[in-house]
Amino acid sequence: MQKWYHKNTDMKIRKKQNSAFVLLLGMFLGVFLTTSLPSVWAQFPDMVAPEIVDVEIAELEETEATIIWKTNEDSDSLINYGLQDNYGIVRDPLPDRIGHEIVLDGLDPSTTYHFRVVSIDEAGNQAISGDFKFTTPGIVVEDIEQVPTVEEQAIVEQVVEKIQQIETTEAAEIIKEQLEIQIEGVTEDLTIIGPPEVKVFTNRAIVTWTTDRASNSAVSFVSTTNYNPLSSNPYEFTQLSDDSSVTEHQVEVIGLTPFTEYHFQVSSTDELDITGRSGDFTFKTKAVLPEILNLRTLKVEETAATLAWDTTVPASTIIEYEDLDTGEKRSVGDPSLISDHQLRISDLTLGTQYRATVVAENAGGDRVRSDPITFVTVRDKEPPIISNVTNESTLFPGDEARIQTIVAWATDEPSVCIFNYREGIAPGVDANTIDPEDENPLERHVQVIVEFNPSTVYKFWITCTDPSGNEARTEDFVLFTPTKEKSIIDIIIENFEASFGWVKNIGL
Repeated sequence: MQKWYHKNTDMKIRKKQNSAFVLLLGMFLGVFLTTSLPSVWAQFPDMVAPEIVDVEIAELEETEATIIWKTNEDSDSLINYGLQDNYGIVRDPLPDRIGHEIVLDGLDPSTTYHFRVVSIDEAGNQAISGDFKFTTPGIVVEDIEQVPTVEEQAIVEQVVEKIQQIETTEAAEIIKEQLEIQIEGVTEDLTIIGPPEVKVFTNRAIVTWTTDRASNSAVSFVSTTNYNPLSSNPYEFTQLSDDSSVTEHQVEVIGLTPFTEYHFQVSSTDELDITGRSGDFTFKTKAVLPEILNLRTLKVEETAATLAWDTTVPASTIIEYEDLDTGEKRSVGDPSLISDHQLRISDLTLGTQYRATVVAENAGGDRVRSDPITFVTVRDKEPPIISNVTNESTLFPGDEARIQTIVAWATDEPSVCIFNYREGIAPGVDANTIDPEDENPLERHVQVIVEFNPSTVYKFWITCTDPSGNEARTEDFVLFTPTKEKSIIDIIIENFEASFGWVKNIGL
């Protein structure tokens, strides 16, 4: 029991001693930390850069900008800036502030600048911000980004600002002349690429072309009959498009004459007043498309039929006809460009139904087709149709004046015709007849008369009979034969008779 007590008493003594040691050590460290730590920490260098915050553009004018920022410790102030991100430098070297402000002066108006801020503390630790940018106010030039380089953009803006300060027309005129000289020196000619394309109609044409840069659109033109290539301006008319600045051009030329050839030239002018022109080209408008009107059968015979129709413009025509019993197809035509048409179809079969269609072609080669018409060949009971009656008389001078008169006419079917006439126009006078020299039936007829006297009125008419015995008679026509020319002696005697009545008794 005594031994245990002794050990236990020993342990208590040791615990008291340890507690006293800890207390003394704590007191020593407290004194050391409060009196010696600052000088100890001062022996270690500052390795932490200041923190940059609140970067702002405080003021911005045409040629000046004020930039501010803050740091969390004292440091100096520096700005890198420039037109691009390869910055220049403006610096306030004293590291004695946490609020920073630097003024950038000598800037260009209406110019974008890049910048970043830099601050360094007393220990040399450097902080750098990210990239910022600003644009100084000033003259705003539209489409300045089209200028290829930043340097030229700045020049353009400066020049525009200076030009706006001009107040006299004399100064403005000088600047204009210098600009024109400079433009001619640096600008290429406006080019029209390839020949223009033309889509023609009867009274208008659409002209298209391409240029190497944006410009307006104009077409100058004149009819070929009025075209003079030696003239300084051989074109009479010019028409413009509403599009003022394009590279793909289109102008609709209106008010043209159908089936007429025109000379034309296209031109384009850009915003710098530079004009490009094409060579001379031609196009021809289309002819007016004919319309077939009033298609009808004038007469149907045993083996033939006569059709008639009108066209709205002169046209050549063809009749295409088909035997509806056998399906056989044939055609007959007239190449004459006329508006009043009549054609006879022959070699038909009696008692057969036929279907006929008229095809009309204008001078430009454009065709139209009529609706079909049908007919049946029958016994010929209709007389021939006599048309296009003309006459012409000629006086042959000599001792005995002779008159020759030629009368011509046509029938719609082969016929035998007789020419009838009498002198004067009074009724009751016996008629004279002249039988044809060729008694074969014809469609074209000519009669030559040499029995007429000079200075005489005659009435004539024509009777025609077809092979079926059907007879037709024209209306009465009147002609007046030429007057015999007087000799010089006749004229002298007439003058004397007018002056002296006795001359008529000379008996010449």
